[in-house]
Amino acid sequence: MLDGVIKYSIEHQREGTPLFSGYEQLEALRTRLFTLGLIGEKDGIGYGNLSMRNDNSKSFFITATQTGRKQILSREYYTYISDYDFSTFKVISQGTHKPSSEALSHAMIYAIDDRITTVIHIHSLALWKFMQIKNTLATTAEYGTAEMVEEIAGLYTNLDPMINNAFVMKGHEEGIITFGRNVEEAELALYTIMQAYLQEGF
Repeated sequence: MLDGVIKYSIEHQREGTPLFSGYEQLEALRTRLFTLGLIGEKDGIGYGNLSMRNDNSKSFFITATQTGRKQILSREYYTYISDYDFSTFKVISQGTHKPSSEALSHAMIYAIDDRITTVIHIHSLALWKFMQIKNTLATTAEYGTAEMVEEIAGLYTNLDPMINNAFVMKGHEEGIITFGRNVEEAELALYTIMQAYLQEGF
């Protein structure tokens, strides 16, 4: 199945996305990642997505499906995930557009630790290969599947996510996820991987 195809069950209310205070900060981050080519489009399929927790709740805002090709996202291209259920693999969302196909993967990351507020999913073949060579924390399941969500939960059964806030998606070519207590921490985790890659001369 092509990347960007939504695989979970979705109950979507097609109306304006609620306002969220983190929009400007999240969009500024997305602009930086888009400029670096870590978010974009390949063979007509968008890749890369971002999300931010809504205050201290389980809900969050995430980039809408198939937005990778857009250099700038207005508020309407961020979708609100008001609720989700891992047992039925379902999300409840609201917005002008449906959410990213990775919405439940983001949801699980937020579920593993209440301190996490920002999740970054980028694509880079070079970094993806590098992280596997270095035996970095990894999932193996296909993207957007229930197995993927379960693997994310399993990664952090005995690991502190605040110390291990990055993993490579072996079952999703080029896919890498970082996260943190804020935008800066999630972004720093990504740049730390990039710095190691450059320092080791790959």
